[in-house]
Amino acid sequence: MAKLNLPRWLAPVLVILLIAGVVAASRFMQPREAPALALVCPNLQAGCAARLDGRAVELGVDGELKVLSPFEVWLKAPDAKTVQASFTMVGMDMGFNLYTLRPDASGAFRARITLPVCVSGRRDWVMTLRVDGKALTVPFVTQL
Repeated sequence: MAKLNLPRWLAPVLVILLIAGVVAASRFMQPREAPALALVCPNLQAGCAARLDGRAVELGVDGELKVLSPFEVWLKAPDAKTVQASFTMVGMDMGFNLYTLRPDASGAFRARITLPVCVSGRRDWVMTLRVDGKALTVPFVTQL
């Protein structure tokens, strides 16, 4: 039987190409998430309304928007099953800030939120609400 005389570098190169192919294929096969609906809400304490995936929703906060001071986020979304809120800053990692809003007796979803202090002094936040997998982003600024 004849022995194949392949270069030594060929096997590692083939393994690397195989791994790169699997990673690329997995990225293309993942379902694409619909872009989030951006909502400008000038006064979150007064509340705002929007249409998210054809569903009327109302949202707002109770309490003052201050870092390290708890406030409550509320959302009214008829027939919603799961509601989550996360808080980020554009271009800055603010750690893991994910809250699950729970329905109260009236059917509004609520969660008590405490935001961390940004070491750079920034106060501009983006709240992302996910209602049954559909995202709504709301920028806001905390008080001093």
